[in-house]
Amino acid sequence: MASVNYEVDNGIAVITFTNPPKGFFTTAMVEEATKALAEAENDDTVKVVIFTGGLPDVFIRHFSVEEIILMTEAVRDHRRRGLAEPRFARTALRMFWENVDNFRKPTIAAINGYCGGGGCELALACDIRLAAEGDYTIGQMEILVGLLPGAGGTTRLARLVGVGKALEWVLRGRTFYPSEAAEEGLVHHLVKGDVLEEAKKMATEFLDKPSVALQAIKQVLRSSWGKTTADGVDEEGDLFANLLACDDRVLEMMKEYVANDHKLKKF
Repeated sequence: MASVNYEVDNGIAVITFTNPPKGFFTTAMVEEATKALAEAENDDTVKVVIFTGGLPDVFIRHFSVEEIILMTEAVRDHRRRGLAEPRFARTALRMFWENVDNFRKPTIAAINGYCGGGGCELALACDIRLAAEGDYTIGQMEILVGLLPGAGGTTRLARLVGVGKALEWVLRGRTFYPSEAAEEGLVHHLVKGDVLEEAKKMATEFLDKPSVALQAIKQVLRSSWGKTTADGVDEEGDLFANLLACDDRVLEMMKEYVANDHKLKKF
């Protein structure tokens, strides 16, 4: 059964995602995670938040393609009826990643397994990314089902590694083993052993630092680019929704992926 677990210990909140057997992210899990994040935001005893996966070798594999197929029909029906359409980037579903990006306390992604699509976008929205050693992959592979990232992956990836690398990776659907991700700067550190324990160890460094200063550091660094993240994510969300509404090949590719037992080629 899919779940989002929230625990706090000594000022460190841990949000754990579990959805057996494959570890996909779902709308229901986003709603749970949004509530957990709000709880951490409003709890003055919480100084730092860690995100991790609850299944062996899975952080978040990616967002449920079955749900995106349903979104496709909903978006198309909306447009067929000529209804006014809110920006896709500002829907309740999409705002979870924005809330992580704009969270005023330090955030750490303790990547302990497959981390693709929406899972990679969550990691990119975090301040610090740690990845456990292993043969799993990390990356934005949406093009392999005919899409582009839909929750901030293009903008945040480009800001992290540069437009040139981001273009190649997203256009190809390229993914990386943890050691490769560390070499490319996609994650900050490659961890031998328990990545969650390493994340907790790092989190203790923030416990005695003033919250106001930490928040100010995040604000000034995240707003330092000429184009705001919101502008980039708005554009990305519009393009994502347009693909769902207009491109039949996208729907075909997603259905082929689901029928093929969720298997993608590593690039």
